[in-house]
Amino acid sequence: MLLAIDIDNRTTDFAVFSQDDLIDKFSITTDKNRSVVEIKLTIKLILMDKNIELSDINEIIISNVVPELSSSYEIISRELIGKKPIFISAGVKTGLNIKCESPREVGSDRIIKAVAATRIYTENIIIVSASSITTIDYINAKKEFLGGLILPGINLLQDSLVRGSAKLPHVELKRPDDVIGKNTEKAIQRGLYYGYKKAVLGIIDEIVESYSLAKENTNILITGPYGHLLKLCKYDLIRDDDLGIYGLKIIYDLNKNKAS
Repeated sequence: MLLAIDIDNRTTDFAVFSQDDLIDKFSITTDKNRSVVEIKLTIKLILMDKNIELSDINEIIISNVVPELSSSYEIISRELIGKKPIFISAGVKTGLNIKCESPREVGSDRIIKAVAATRIYTENIIIVSASSITTIDYINAKKEFLGGLILPGINLLQDSLVRGSAKLPHVELKRPDDVIGKNTEKAIQRGLYYGYKKAVLGIIDEIVESYSLAKENTNILITGPYGHLLKLCKYDLIRDDDLGIYGLKIIYDLNKNKAS
């Protein structure tokens, strides 16, 4: 079995594959201060709860955007399966045609989602990954990854708002029923929601206009923990929270002979 791990700034997603079948998946909060022992124990307990035998897992592949956790997960992999994992990094085959100035600088989180998207969808693809760091990437009909944009997630917008004021509180991040807030809490909620939503919508508009894209041949994919907030009536959105883990599986299949 393969254990695919997608370490994001906010959450770490795990998926267990048997051959080409997704057996189960789960997530934990990403915390760079967690010890190796704690992370390993958490993984083992969750796998046990899901009736997955640790001894059946013989390969691990990892996408990681939190550098402080790389050594921890390499140790965990060696202790769990007796070998180092495959990290998404330079030298690993992805099958993705990256048309950026410096392809090696493209984050592994963006790469794995783009790899899955180009296998599943045709024509033009826009991927919105709505996490603490929100990325919006464009892949053209030739399956060329042309690049994208990076902006703060809605939770970081809230953090900056609270830090920059003496009295404004943290609020629940949710999609409101109307645009005007009748009190301070509701005003903050609406400011964050509509500010974030309009920023994402505006960026999608700019990509569509700049590349003369038509709705009928453009797939707009939404993934990430804040994806549920992005209901953009102007476009038909495809919610796919498994893009990253399937991208890892595809890349593993391209590189499995390198596993050691």
